[in-house]
Amino acid sequence: MQQKPGLGVNLSTELKVSHQLIQTVELIGLSTLELNEEIRKTAESNPMLRVSEPPAVSYSALSDRFSKWNGKSENYSEDGDAGDSPDWIEGMVTRKESLQEHLLGQIGLMNLPEPVRETAETLITSMDRNGFFLLAPAEYLKEDQKEYLDEALAVIHQLDPAGVGALSWRDSLILQAESKGVKGHELKLLKALVNEKLELVQGGKAAKAARDLGTDTAEIEALMDFIKTLTPFPGRNYNSDYDNYIVPELTIKKGQDGKLCLSLADDILPHLEIDPEYEEMAQGLADDESASGKTARKFFKEKRAEASNLIYQVNMRRTTLEELGVYLMEKQQDFFLQGPLYLRSLTMAETAEALNVNDSTISRIASSKYVDTDFGVIPVRELFSSKVASEGGENYSKSAVKEMIKLIIEENSTEKKLTDQKISDTLAEKGIKVARRTVAKYRGELEGRAK
Repeated sequence: MQQKPGLGVNLSTELKVSHQLIQTVELIGLSTLELNEEIRKTAESNPMLRVSEPPAVSYSALSDRFSKWNGKSENYSEDGDAGDSPDWIEGMVTRKESLQEHLLGQIGLMNLPEPVRETAETLITSMDRNGFFLLAPAEYLKEDQKEYLDEALAVIHQLDPAGVGALSWRDSLILQAESKGVKGHELKLLKALVNEKLELVQGGKAAKAARDLGTDTAEIEALMDFIKTLTPFPGRNYNSDYDNYIVPELTIKKGQDGKLCLSLADDILPHLEIDPEYEEMAQGLADDESASGKTARKFFKEKRAEASNLIYQVNMRRTTLEELGVYLMEKQQDFFLQGPLYLRSLTMAETAEALNVNDSTISRIASSKYVDTDFGVIPVRELFSSKVASEGGENYSKSAVKEMIKLIIEENSTEKKLTDQKISDTLAEKGIKVARRTVAKYRGELEGRAK
């Protein structure tokens, strides 16, 4: 069958646009330090990319640099002066493999159906530094991905390190126990111990915990010995060294007039442009039909495209971050003005719809960005939270309720530790319906974060 005219061109254009979009989404997910490193690496291998304002350089010097980058010029010697070559060893950045890299690498080796693979990758890039989800996993997914959620989670729960893909350190301990073969009665008892009686045992009341769970002290102590071999925060050993540095790219604070102001930290990334002197050199080769001229023309064309793509992606990253900042400033206005207790429920899905981008774009841009507020520097991800029911119809977020639980615990004037039921009752008095088990879960997450 003869191909329709233009079909190959259209397909090629679509693939090019799709590839550029994928690259842009990946770049959006980088932290500031990671993006600076990406720019540095590109600039070292691409003479067409000008970073900030380099010193003036002569045409002959440019030509000499080109011959070294190209590696094919007859003027380039393999045993040239070592002093002219980039000091690439000293310029290398050594860092640990990130948790996401470690998990995605394993996914890449599996023979998975494409929809399951894409769903698992979306979930992996949505995890925090501990390997946990701050929101229900479904909230990170597009509608057509949600049917693959269970399969994708099952795959993630098979990965190393065991225990990632949980909602809290308690859930993670249970996942790790399952991965080590704990099942049946032992697993049921371990779940009850981790979720309900762990603090009681740690307080020296193993006998009471045993009675409450209908077993003996020896079995509780054996389970505790096993639990001590597990890792409450499995992702921390895989964090990139970049995670040690927090650079807020957004600032949302009250101005002198009491109104909120948004600003972007434009000074933390270099200015990028196509180097005009190399552009002139490339234009000067337009009529050179020699073999070396054609090789040079091809080189400049490829490097210009690479540099243009990076400039476009960095600009798109900034635009998307700014649009997200404006949207968050509007939706979470009470939080920025009055503090954590006033954080409202907001999902990534509704944010993506409002900004006309994919859910994965919001998930990625929120995963490694920080915002400077009047209440401290916080991860952008913490501005997203699911809704908790209340009698008065108020739009309380999970994060705000956790903050209320924290205040209730801190304001407890009695020497006796508050029970989860007591906290649940106190919240009910404020018109907020939170079950005792949910209080226990939120309390565990608070204690886990503190650790």
